[in-house]
Order: sequence, then structure tokens, then C-alpha cells
Amino acid sequence: MRVETNSVVKFEYELWVDGSKVEGTEAQCPKTILMGHAPELPKGLEAALLGLEVGQYRLVVPPEQGYGPYDPALRVEVAIADLPEAPRVGGGFSGTGPSGEPMLYRVIAIQGEQAVLDANPPLAGKTLEYRVNLQQVRRAEPEELEHGHIHGEGGIHH
Repeated sequence: MRVETNSVVKFEYELWVDGSKVEGTEAQCPKTILMGHAPELPKGLEAALLGLEVGQYRLVVPPEQGYGPYDPALRVEVAIADLPEAPRVGGGFSGTGPSGEPMLYRVIAIQGEQAVLDANPPLAGKTLEYRVNLQQVRRAEPEELEHGHIHGEGGIHH
């Protein structure tokens, strides 16, 4: 069976960015998703899985289909004195974006009395390379489609 919208897909993966492994499934702990109902995946990865059968694949997802392009307007420098607490690289603060919308900022650098904050997703602007071992594809059960998630192994039990 080939992967299609509303099918259940069980797979292991590694995500590589700029030649380095960023994340992946643990050995013997594959990910199981309901296609079209997996908001935790970049849309480009879901699209790249469509039509595939059980097997191993290298899938490349461009930034526009992954976490979006990098937006320089979402990177700001602020005085450390203006922050509610002392910043640390990797920490975060909530604030407002260029249009007044609520944003979450990561501290990416501290330069003297300034903190560099970035609200871009960490992988924005990056090409994503997924190394996928597609283990199983099956039709979703009507109840899974109704609930918008899978049941049984790798899914929700209720």
C-alpha cells in the first residue's frame, strides 16, 4: 500500500540539517502518524511521504515547505536592563512582534549590555533532509478519521 491522505504511517527517521543530525526517533521507537492530521510534522514532509511504499528514503524539504524562510525582522537586539530577568543563551522571553502580535523569543547571543533575541523557528531558512525508514502503511479506521488521531500501537488509547 502507498502512503495517501488519511492513511496511518509508521516510520523511523533522522533529520539532518547542514550535514549534522538534529533529531530523530529512538531505536525501536518509531513514529506513527495519521496523514493529514499530523501538525507536528512540516507540511513538506507530509507531502514528500505521499505515494511512497514501505522502504528507505532520503527526502529533502526546502525551507518554504519546512519551517519557512528566515525573517530578519524577527531578530532584535534589546538592552539587558529592559528584560524582566537576566537573559541566558537558549532561554526565552515573550514579547510582541513587528505588528504587535504576541511572540516567543529565544536568546541567541549576549553582546555586552545587549541581548540578541530571535522569534524565528530554530530551523527557519534551512533545508531539511529526512532519512526515513518507512515501516508500515495502512488504511485508517473510520473512528481514527473521526477523532483525527490513530488508535492502538503508537497512538492514543481511550
